[in-house]
Amino acid sequence: MMKRMISVILMTLALAVLLCACGSEEAEEKTFVLEDVYQSIMDAQSEDSEALVMFPEADPAVVDSIYPGLSEIELTQQALYFPPIFGFASEIMLVEVTNKSDVAAVKEIFQARIDRGASDTTYPENAEPWATRAQVQVEGRYVCMIVLPEGNTIPENVFATEE
Repeated sequence: MMKRMISVILMTLALAVLLCACGSEEAEEKTFVLEDVYQSIMDAQSEDSEALVMFPEADPAVVDSIYPGLSEIELTQQALYFPPIFGFASEIMLVEVTNKSDVAAVKEIFQARIDRGASDTTYPENAEPWATRAQVQVEGRYVCMIVLPEGNTIPENVFATEE
């Protein structure tokens, strides 16, 4: 009788371990519509902040001239927003890579954009915001490069603002 009880306890424990192992599989990856993420960033701006006006840009030649190498990476989505007058430290670029292994390459491309902005001699007054306020954020297969003028809010996690 004792052997049977021990066997039942051991089988119960083994089943519990198996169930726990199945439950620890990687959770389903979040998905985002990049235009909605952009709108959430804009909605996060306080009414007191300077009016932030940005326009979408989708021309592949323009995107590749600003983010060299990005056109070589397979993207599922991309959303790029600029101010009406180019040259100001105000830019939001959101992408979803098809292959998660490309996230590091996109981060490097975005960081290169930040570094170029921070060393801008054509518009030196814009170099400081690029150096101090620009950042790259990642959530799964999604990558964001964002810089906004002083007085505007850059969310701690741009992908959390959509929820």
